[in-house]
Amino acid sequence: MSSMNRRDFLTVASAGALAASCAAAVPAGSTAPRPLPGAEARPAAPRLADPTGAAFAWSDAERRAIDADRPDFAVVVRGCSDTAVLRARARAVPPGLDLDAVAARMERTMRDAEGVGIAGPQVGLSLRIATLLLDYKTDSPRALFVRNPVIAERSDETLEGYEGCLSVPGVGGLVRRNRWLRLEYDTADGTIATAEAEGYNAVLWQHELDHLDGVIYLDRLLGELLPMDEVRRRRKEAEERERASGTAPPDQASRGDCLEGAIAITAWS
Repeated sequence: MSSMNRRDFLTVASAGALAASCAAAVPAGSTAPRPLPGAEARPAAPRLADPTGAAFAWSDAERRAIDADRPDFAVVVRGCSDTAVLRARARAVPPGLDLDAVAARMERTMRDAEGVGIAGPQVGLSLRIATLLLDYKTDSPRALFVRNPVIAERSDETLEGYEGCLSVPGVGGLVRRNRWLRLEYDTADGTIATAEAEGYNAVLWQHELDHLDGVIYLDRLLGELLPMDEVRRRRKEAEERERASGTAPPDQASRGDCLEGAIAITAWS
């Protein structure tokens, strides 16, 4: 096989899986690969604001997505037409913007696609919003809709796990993430809420917040991009190693065949 660079490999490896999904899509742009944030704990990130002070208005493309005569959103798929939204930095949500209907549709879209998270750009909305299915490996998962989320602090400890993405269907790959986070986000009434996340919940937060900055997990890929059957096989092997060593987190130990394990984390978003 002739040699190819990393970017060429990713393009070739994913082209077949993506071609069949363009009907659901809204040009994949390109950015330089983003490095993993520094290992040390970081101070709080600045709150986002519209630097122009202009009044908020939906773009024509966003209005079409919102007004579509369907109960959920179409998922934007990389490699298809009109996907520049996946590579743009989303704008901040202004105070008082009513997003109740958008939040409900985003959750429905996520669940219908069997995902555990989805961000505004993935449904064609260049807005700093996301829906996360936290604790999805337990018996009590909970959906959370957030506005303007930021990572205020992160641990120096990292973990590696296999991630996939609704916007990059059919493939997955190994990614390194920070193990613990402290987060801030806006609530519907304009107050700032805080949260902490660890393990697979922290991975999910990082995956979704990357989308708000035009980053997808392929930018952080360790090694090769893999078909999902191989990703599932590797997750299962990691799960079995963790069960054998007794290192599986307590909240997953009772999940039986649903157990994926900390090292086998997936962020289907």
